[in-house]
Amino acid sequence: MVNARAQKDQILIRWAVNSPAEWQKANKKGFTITRTTVLRDGVVLPKPEKTLLTQKPLTPEPLDSWIDFVQKDSNAAIIAQSIYGESFEVTGAKEGDLAKIVNMADELDQRYTFALYAADMSFEGAVKAGWGYIDKNVKSNEVYAYQVKVFESPQVKESSYMIGLRDYTVLPAPTDFIAVPDDRKVLLSWDYETFKRIYTSFMVEKSSDGINYTPISNTALVNLNDKDENPSKNMYYVDTLSVNDKIYHYRLYGITSFGEKGEFTKPITAKGVAAIVTPARLVDYSILNSNEVNLEWDYPKESESFIQGYEINLANNDKGPYKVVSKIIPPSQRKLNFKESLYPSNYFTISVVGKNNQRLTSQSMLVQPVDSIPPAKPIGLEGVIDSLGTVRLKWKPNQEKDLRGYRILRANTSGEEFVDIYHQSYIGTEYKDSVSLKMTNSKVYYRIAAEDMRYNISDPSDILVLDKPDKIPPAAPIFKDYDNKDGKVHLKWIRSYSEDVVSHSLRRREKGQEKWLEIKQINDTIQEFTDDRIENKKTYQYAILAKDKSNLWSSLDHSVITVSVLNFTPVKVITFLQGTADRENRKIVLSWDYAKNKGKVLGLSIYKNEKGLPPTLWKELNSTVFTLEDKNLKINKEYEYHLVPNLENDSPAKAETLTVIY
Repeated sequence: MVNARAQKDQILIRWAVNSPAEWQKANKKGFTITRTTVLRDGVVLPKPEKTLLTQKPLTPEPLDSWIDFVQKDSNAAIIAQSIYGESFEVTGAKEGDLAKIVNMADELDQRYTFALYAADMSFEGAVKAGWGYIDKNVKSNEVYAYQVKVFESPQVKESSYMIGLRDYTVLPAPTDFIAVPDDRKVLLSWDYETFKRIYTSFMVEKSSDGINYTPISNTALVNLNDKDENPSKNMYYVDTLSVNDKIYHYRLYGITSFGEKGEFTKPITAKGVAAIVTPARLVDYSILNSNEVNLEWDYPKESESFIQGYEINLANNDKGPYKVVSKIIPPSQRKLNFKESLYPSNYFTISVVGKNNQRLTSQSMLVQPVDSIPPAKPIGLEGVIDSLGTVRLKWKPNQEKDLRGYRILRANTSGEEFVDIYHQSYIGTEYKDSVSLKMTNSKVYYRIAAEDMRYNISDPSDILVLDKPDKIPPAAPIFKDYDNKDGKVHLKWIRSYSEDVVSHSLRRREKGQEKWLEIKQINDTIQEFTDDRIENKKTYQYAILAKDKSNLWSSLDHSVITVSVLNFTPVKVITFLQGTADRENRKIVLSWDYAKNKGKVLGLSIYKNEKGLPPTLWKELNSTVFTLEDKNLKINKEYEYHLVPNLENDSPAKAETLTVIY
């Protein structure tokens, strides 16, 4: 690692090897410096000019040459000892062969660490050790690249630094130099983070008259607490004082690793302040209302001149944390009217504030105002119920300081009394409940009430009504009566009593069939129906179902009836019947037709008789014959013809009678 500093007419160079073992080897082999001129008069040289500044490698000067130097520079003594000393003992030495190896490694680390530290404190010592160089043969219009490497040691990577006389700057004064007075001492502090890359050490000078300054220590001040993982922002030094009432002047400057001193800071002054030894004591209080209390305290009058004043602290429990609730109260004052929102239990302390901001705090005093006022009515209650019946409630928090929590209230019906389901104050503004989806109530009702530390309970919140997810089918409607008459089935039923029913469905199927046919959808309050689209001598099943707004259907278990259709009413089949007497041809011609149910007619039976005599079967005809001649006649007789159709399924057919005079 190489560092360089430009002065007005020369350039100073410092370097170090970052490995203790290689550092020890490098001290024997020496260092070489090559200077390359890269810029002249602001123009980059097309062919940089290289110069070897070390005719032979730089190594530490012989031990004899250090004798006089170390007498006046203690850092030079450390450097000489690290290079030439027979031992560099480590405290707490171990024993044994392995321990000797460990001790040797520790000793080498100690030599290396203290050597580099001392070289930072003494540039002259660093030059004498072969770790620094002064290049005086430089020009103001040129910029150089200095390359330093260990002689004949390719395993140690060389390093370079580019600099010119134009880079010279005045070393700045450190900033944020302040003094914090205390009892017979002063804490000095300044900005370290900004200047640690410029200065390796600092010196504080002190004066009692503001004119004649002397250093406060024999050696420069170094920060040994700065670490990469926890860098220091400020540097501190504590100066002890013989007395408190005398003013002292301080100034500060920094020292670079090249031994240069920076600019002085502006002088600052400080004097010691007496320590606070007597605390104030709270002695009495009087409660004016729930949010106002008068506090009283004692403090020696003769000690008032040593303090800034008092501070009142408040917490809701004895262990704290306490919060400062007052401005600094003048030293002569002994009472305070505290007008802020109080806790149910208030723990007050009083702090005496010294002139150096030191604080001495009293023991606590308990103040409990009478509280019969309940919290405000909670607002903002809202919630949802998911498909598993989990209820999530939330609401806006109350603002009372003495709030204990909330009472969670629930009812299953609109007229039911609300019940506390948590059984104690609930802390928080979100609550999770669960409800049964198998219960028949379709809604659930919630309210919350706030409770304070004195168990005063607020008015309950507005009622929150939540619809439960509908997992329960509606109650089934049932048939209450039916009638089978004249080939029709008349049905009556009782509707489902479930509140969320939106429609009913009347269905029919022939017995033995699987599929139901909807014959009527009922969207109103109709409770009866006549089915005339049925066939005689067949057995039908009827079902009545209810559907709710969640498209759930009621059960069929008790909503089915079976009806057998038996219709004995004769069916009128013959719609045209005519008889004509033809005396010329001595015959009667009969004509008829089947206008309805023609497909169900299997045949026709005709009975004949003279009027007044019983009829007898005269002809049996099939269904395709529609006219017939009768020639077995007597003059001046009145004949009756009875036509009886034969239908499928032996259904009764209405007989038709025709009277003809011949």
